[in-house]
Amino acid sequence: MDSIMKKSEPWATQPYQNCLTRIVDLKGLQIPEIASDEDYRQIYADYIKTAKHDRNAGLLRDAIESIKYGISPPVAFPTETVYGLGADATNPPAISGIFAAKGRPSDNPLIVHISSIGHLERLLDSRLPEIYQSLTAKFWPGPLTILLPVGKESKFARNVHPGQDTIGFRIPSSKYARFFIAATSKPIAGPSANSSGKPSPTTAHHVLDDLEGKINFVLDGGSCEVGVESTVVDGLHDPPLILRPGGVSQAELIAHGRTYGNKFAETAIGYKRHDVTPGLSSPSSSPSSPSTLPNGSSESLAMNSAYVEDVNGAPRAPGMKYRHYAPKGQMILFSPAAIKNGRVAARFHEVIKPGGSVSFDKAPIKIGIISCHWPTFAGILDQGSLTPPIPTDDREIPPVLAQSPYAPLTKISTTEANKDCKVILYDVHLGRDISVLAQSLFGVLRLFDDLECDFIFAETVRRTVFGGNDTLAEDSERSTKRDLEDAVIDRIEKAAGERVEV
Repeated sequence: MDSIMKKSEPWATQPYQNCLTRIVDLKGLQIPEIASDEDYRQIYADYIKTAKHDRNAGLLRDAIESIKYGISPPVAFPTETVYGLGADATNPPAISGIFAAKGRPSDNPLIVHISSIGHLERLLDSRLPEIYQSLTAKFWPGPLTILLPVGKESKFARNVHPGQDTIGFRIPSSKYARFFIAATSKPIAGPSANSSGKPSPTTAHHVLDDLEGKINFVLDGGSCEVGVESTVVDGLHDPPLILRPGGVSQAELIAHGRTYGNKFAETAIGYKRHDVTPGLSSPSSSPSSPSTLPNGSSESLAMNSAYVEDVNGAPRAPGMKYRHYAPKGQMILFSPAAIKNGRVAARFHEVIKPGGSVSFDKAPIKIGIISCHWPTFAGILDQGSLTPPIPTDDREIPPVLAQSPYAPLTKISTTEANKDCKVILYDVHLGRDISVLAQSLFGVLRLFDDLECDFIFAETVRRTVFGGNDTLAEDSERSTKRDLEDAVIDRIEKAAGERVEV
């Protein structure tokens, strides 16, 4: 096997082509939410006994075997955050296959998924460092990734952690993910299962849209529950640093540190954070660290702190260096000041004017709008220079929208700026709940890709303004909400190609 793997290295950096990509249904299996690795492996063994008569069982067997032997393309699998693209983290050619399939920069590190703490400790040949023991007991399985040092006798492929002396690990809370990992008996390196730079996939069909023909198998566990990736935390640093915001908040980490009397009580922000002033979201290069307000609550304030984006020019965690999540159309973010000053309508007219930035000889201009606070169609149809909107007949609704879970939230309007310019607007109203935006952002961006939108208009995330004198429970809730806002701001800023500030 070692000789086969070595011979495979030259072609492992090239993406597979003309694969017959098949979806394998995991939802029909009786997989418990909580089970040991042995239990999951037994469920898998029992299921594939039916492979001679059950096509789905045969496909699952082939997917698992392809991971074990590492000589096939990576396998897409569901987690609670987004779909991952998995391969054996100890097999360098298999890891190269992930980078090749995604078109991912080779210096961007991968997160390794394991099925249990016991699984991880067997791989490390040691117990978890003490600083992480109580933390993982609380937050695993779940959307938290921890950095661990790479030992001299490391089993892991070097291209999992290019240029770094640490690797990020996590245990997904998705039962389907843990079942998949346990069935392979391998640690699974798994970035998001999309073409590099595109919106992360939250359904199996999103994966198919990006990677059909490049991989053989997509394991289908339904829609992801969280919609934003895991929080990446470096507990080896003093103070601990959040390197990527995600499903576990800074407030939760600080509260945990205070409860257990460890240094997580001083958890700081270690990524380029955006301005925390309510109503603003201009980029800021200053990280933040916890500070105590007069009422004793913990607030994230822009302060000088240990900000460590890279070592030897390589990012320390996924998402720290490269633009991510970009839709096909040009995404334009508008600040509250820009909205107040009428810049949405002004930018709209710049887009549709003759001789504008895009030529539309045959097709109409299509614009997607993500509405949270602003009115339907961002108010741009209330302009006298446009013809009245044309009512949309049900027969004119594109099939990709009719079949989308966002169809009930979407309004369509067709109008004309002039006799030569037809404009179709798709307005998805997600409302003001930040958790809905967090769960839906990637899915809506992919819907606009499917609708072939040329432009996407969206608001910058407005931070919630809270009153003072909150109870401890209210303070914890508001801190968690602001950290979720951080995570969504991070994603939406990286998706945008243009910002209109004033």
